[in-house]
Amino acid sequence: MASPKSQPVETVLGNAAKRLGTAKGLRGGHILLHLKGTGGGVYHLDCSAGPPKVVKGAPRAAPTIEVIGDAKRILAIIEGKKDGRRQFLAGGIRVRGDLRYLSDLALELGIIKEPL
Repeated sequence: MASPKSQPVETVLGNAAKRLGTAKGLRGGHILLHLKGTGGGVYHLDCSAGPPKVVKGAPRAAPTIEVIGDAKRILAIIEGKKDGRRQFLAGGIRVRGDLRYLSDLALELGIIKEPL
């Protein structure tokens, strides 16, 4: 049986932004994603005012969190198809900024089951 096809990057990130909007631990700022490879690009989740939204490109202000890695892998983590903690510890995904904050958000959203 073939694995389910991933949704377009904007759809996956849009769904993540909606889920972030319900997170109690969400703080103002930007989460920058450098998605490399097929289906990638530079996007950020703008959590600075109002509900979080997806914006193509880097924010003008310094991001709170920056995630760099393979687009397919990161999108699969966001969609819940791959374990985020396992993928991070295996390497290939770099994170800059507030790792504790990222871990707390990922736990709250069910992206990881154990803190980083």
